[in-house]
Amino acid sequence: MKNKSARKLLKFAVSQFTYPRDPKDFLQVFNNLTSARYTRGIVSHVTRETPDTSTIFFKAGDGWIPHVAGQWARIGVSLNGKRVWRPFSISAAEGHDPSITVKANGEVSTFLVHDAEPGTLLYLEEPSGQFVLEETPASILFIVAGSGITPVMSMLRTLMPRRPDHDVVLLYSSKSREDCIFHDEILELADQFPGLKPIFRFSREDGRIDFSDTGDIPRLCPDYQDREIYSSGPDSFVSQVQDMAILFGGESRVERFDLTRRTSASGNGEVYFSKSGETLEVTGADSILEAAENSGRQLPHGCRIGICRSCLVPMTDGQVSDIRTGEVTHDPGLVQTCITRPAPWVELDV
Repeated sequence: MKNKSARKLLKFAVSQFTYPRDPKDFLQVFNNLTSARYTRGIVSHVTRETPDTSTIFFKAGDGWIPHVAGQWARIGVSLNGKRVWRPFSISAAEGHDPSITVKANGEVSTFLVHDAEPGTLLYLEEPSGQFVLEETPASILFIVAGSGITPVMSMLRTLMPRRPDHDVVLLYSSKSREDCIFHDEILELADQFPGLKPIFRFSREDGRIDFSDTGDIPRLCPDYQDREIYSSGPDSFVSQVQDMAILFGGESRVERFDLTRRTSASGNGEVYFSKSGETLEVTGADSILEAAENSGRQLPHGCRIGICRSCLVPMTDGQVSDIRTGEVTHDPGLVQTCITRPAPWVELDV
């Protein structure tokens, strides 16, 4: 108790000299993981998984909350003097230092895959997401495609050592063996834990998976209707898994890595930001969030695909259309900027 009181007194005394800055800000001179404003991370090492995919391991500073297998986190990097954020699934097992496995298909992911190195500074937000395992899961069928393996790999690395006898089938679709992330590690896990049965499907050789009730799934996993189904990957892929589960009266837990967009019939639109008085043109290919970021304006966001609802902002006039369905919303209220575009004009109270 005395030590705690002494620390408080010392912090108060130091703060009189550093005001208005927090004393922690000055500790960055000695430890750049320390900050009063941001959670930071330092890349510890990078492992190349495929020609365009790498796993970035990092040490997290104050404020980081240990992740649950299957969750994602927003990661920020400094690019051209600007801090840019993107969400990435955490691929490490629970209880281990965090890592993200990233495929190069955007400016942030390309930087992480090709330019991140030990010592690179990251900005971190706490892990989030509901794509997590049940407390006591029954037999499981994972159906994943491409980089959708990353949250599932966190689950496998966590689950199998805890339950070596667990009954898990992994159906993993990728373009080719060369593109198959974690291929060798998955085989090693299967050798170590006989309850894990991996099935690899290479679409360039084997074709796409047929999800009909007489298609590939009953042949590859005959008892699929008795299993808990988890699916992760592109929107179109996991939607097929959901439809398959509905056919037999079941359900699936899914994590989408993108969203299927409709082309805007009205072409470009405009957003009026009432607080700043600025007007922004939005192309028919972009969401409001993407157009704002391209112009240098930062709007709140999280998952970027309409799941977490972190991007909600008030719409006071005009209307927006959903880039996935084309559905138009014209009643004032909160709208998700990551999945809407002006139709053709909207006023936002930001």
